[in-house]
Amino acid sequence: MNMTRRRWLASIPRLRPLRPLQAVSSRLRTTLLLEGLLLFVGIWAALTLSLPGEYGRFEVGQPSPLSIWAPEEVVYTSEVLTAERQAQAENSPDNLVYLYDPQIPVQQRQALAALLDTISGVRENPAASRADKLAQLVALPNATLQINEAQADDILSLDDERWEQLRGQTLALYDRAIERYDYALDERALIQLRERWLSYWLATTSLSPTQRELARFFTESFLRVNRTLDEAATTERRQRARDSVPPQQVRVLAGESIVRVGEIVTPETIEKLQRTGAMPRPLSWPGIVGRGVLAGLMAVGFMAYALTFERRVSLKPRSLLVVISVIVATLLAARLLLPAAGQWPFAFPLATVAIIFAVVFNGRLSLAASLLMSCVIGVMENNALPLALTMFAACVVAVLAARSADRMLTFVFAGLGAAVAVSAAQLAFRLIDQPDFAEGAVSGVLLTTLLFAGMHGGLATILSLGVFNLVSRAAGQVTPLQLMELAHPSRPLLRKLIREAPGTYYHSVAVGNLAEAAAEAVDADALLLRVAAYYHDIGKTIRPYFFTDNQMGRENVHNDLDPFTSAQIIIDHVREGVKMARAAGLPDQIVDFISTHHGTGLIKHFYQQALQNEDAVREADYRYPGPRPRTREQAILMLADSVEATVRSKAQNGKLAASRSDGATRQVGPGGAQTLEELVQTIIEARVREGELDEAPLTMHELALIRQAFVTSLQSIYHPRVDYTPAVVR
Repeated sequence: MNMTRRRWLASIPRLRPLRPLQAVSSRLRTTLLLEGLLLFVGIWAALTLSLPGEYGRFEVGQPSPLSIWAPEEVVYTSEVLTAERQAQAENSPDNLVYLYDPQIPVQQRQALAALLDTISGVRENPAASRADKLAQLVALPNATLQINEAQADDILSLDDERWEQLRGQTLALYDRAIERYDYALDERALIQLRERWLSYWLATTSLSPTQRELARFFTESFLRVNRTLDEAATTERRQRARDSVPPQQVRVLAGESIVRVGEIVTPETIEKLQRTGAMPRPLSWPGIVGRGVLAGLMAVGFMAYALTFERRVSLKPRSLLVVISVIVATLLAARLLLPAAGQWPFAFPLATVAIIFAVVFNGRLSLAASLLMSCVIGVMENNALPLALTMFAACVVAVLAARSADRMLTFVFAGLGAAVAVSAAQLAFRLIDQPDFAEGAVSGVLLTTLLFAGMHGGLATILSLGVFNLVSRAAGQVTPLQLMELAHPSRPLLRKLIREAPGTYYHSVAVGNLAEAAAEAVDADALLLRVAAYYHDIGKTIRPYFFTDNQMGRENVHNDLDPFTSAQIIIDHVREGVKMARAAGLPDQIVDFISTHHGTGLIKHFYQQALQNEDAVREADYRYPGPRPRTREQAILMLADSVEATVRSKAQNGKLAASRSDGATRQVGPGGAQTLEELVQTIIEARVREGELDEAPLTMHELALIRQAFVTSLQSIYHPRVDYTPAVVR
């Protein structure tokens, strides 16, 4: 049994201590600041990038939009070429100077051998007891390493043959490590030895795991760097090499071609254009500053909205980063594509982003992002208010149509709605500008407008269908379409659950029904809860018959186990479930339900058994690892899971009492029976009293609605039935 306990203890993952809340909050603030800065820079770049006739047209690494010839002959000292030659000379490997001490590996090996001899002497001392030997090993005077009590105990536990084997393999391992790098160890070599080679070499030996750990400990402790970079000498040699490069002279003849259309622009090209005076006129500083101020106002406004009204998204740096990245990418794409659209810029499918954000996040955030992008695009096109309003109208209609995207056809409706909105808005503005249209002109404008509006809607449908899944995965969000796909019984994990743990599967379905009813009562995400309920107990498929759900007609296997082992097996279904969910690529939201559906609850049955059988029992060994529920949906799943399991157990054991219409209680089993109302209320109160719901944003009113939803659903299952005994035919 001791081996079983050690095995279960070894399987428990080690948890890192939580960082202080102050540090986490500080990092989050820094992250939000950087993301806001990214949005500001993106908007500013979109407003100033590639303006016709201005400096932004030439970008290093991009094809040149123009062909330019030198207006006159110029001779100049090229800072670009000089810096390039200096960098080449400075970064030459010949400039590296190393310090090397060949005595260090020899001395360290001698010290290692001496330490092993000392340990052998302690082991072989017949006059010392085991406790004395432990104390001597722990107190060995060695500046290189310190043997702790556990390691000393492992050393003394080895017999003479295994110790000699360990001693020889340790020295051989040290020699192999030194020879691997030719007796010249630098920091990189030391890291490679510790992270890769020592483990690999030890794995090829016949040593036991304990011997391998000790051999690795001894070897790592005596490996020392003996080859280091001489920073001062290297810096001096690099500086000399840099100073030895003469200034590079460049001569450009009058009429010489500096760059042609399609050629890749290099820093040398930019320098030639600047020195010859052939560079197109750059954007003026007032224009740059003005666009920067406007970009700052827009970025601050959007970030303030997100932090105030969309905290569930904004406090997740990953999700907010995806939102900002999509906005910036869309604006940059608009900046590059709108000039080619001519007088039909409303064909640009901005509704794509509106649909994606509405499906992946929510409609409010989508509308805010659409308003921001519409304003920026209006400013891009010379402060075109009609274009901005047209884009925003298309986005509004698309968001309203896609707000509950639970099927593919919704995307088509959203794109169609965007096309209709674009057509209506553009026709309205054209009628305002030119109220005296001729009949032929009206039909021509109408057809063209409908064509480009249809292009807007069609592209929005196609692009949103192709991209929304990528955005949702990048942001760590789960969409209704993904949830409906995950809920299908053909999914591998659900098939495994149905086949290997059918009792658990039917329990999960029942929990899903309860959770969905409760979610609808408090306006939570019912679909997310149902899918999470299907997967919350998948960890039970590892050892299905250790759980009462699947022990139909079987003897309880826990009767042959000690309480600690039984509790660890029960707790493991949470850990194993999380591992299986991550391996299967389930969304993080579903994985969070698996880890929180028991919170940090106590396994009372085995804990009470342990108290009866043992003198000292750690309560922490009988608690689930958590964390506790942090959302309303996670709290509802915890309550639904507890309620369904408890009510079913009570009903199967005849301890569930039915309530009469007059309020009297009829006992249907032995003493201790409770009505559904009493049982559900008791379970919810117990979770509140234990603090399991402290981190979940549920109000007392919502808990009352959840309780009533549970009772109503359970009454339809555990209601008294009419006796249909057939009458006797005479």
